Amino acid sequence: MNRMTVILAFFSLFGLGFSQAYSQPQSLFADYKAHSVGDIVTIYIVEFSTASNTASSKTDNSNKSGLTSGGGTGALKFLPLFGADLSYGNTFSGKGETSQRGQLKAKMSAKIVSQSPNGSLKIEGKKVVEINGDKQITVLTGWIRPEDISTDNVVYSYNIADAQISYQGKGVVNAAQKPGWITKLINWVF
Repeated sequence: MNRMTVILAFFSLFGLGFSQAYSQPQSLFADYKAHSVGDIVTIYIVEFSTASNTASSKTDNSNKSGLTSGGGTGALKFLPLFGADLSYGNTFSGKGETSQRGQLKAKMSAKIVSQSPNGSLKIEGKKVVEINGDKQITVLTGWIRPEDISTDNVVYSYNIADAQISYQGKGVVNAAQKPGWITKLINWVF
């Protein structure tokens, strides 16, 4: 057995062991991609939403009526001169505008929890970051296609079907942003 055969046998066994360790039949030089239940995939959450709505309306309506008389003549001379004039106008102008913007950027990992018969993968992930008693909790669920997983084992959030992404904060900073119970009571009364 020459030296080259020993080296090839070593790399073949090393590559087989590496593939079995990750339960993925790939070569030694392939990138690792999640593909089965229990695997972890990295999610880049990149969500932007902008909505605006503008409406305006304008109506103008005017009516004018008039009645005049030159007075009676002859035997009807006693009838006085009279006249009436009526004008009516209605003008309406209305304008409304709403706008809303939202943005969320985050990076987290999610686990593949099931696989559908067509090969789609259901993922679930939760990330909790606590700083000085304030918690920031990100929860994500949805379905991804194996072909949307990049060679870096990354999926962008806009490729997730039925995505449910929630970002919540708990703690002193979050509580300071909410009105107190007196303010809530006054708003409820009035």
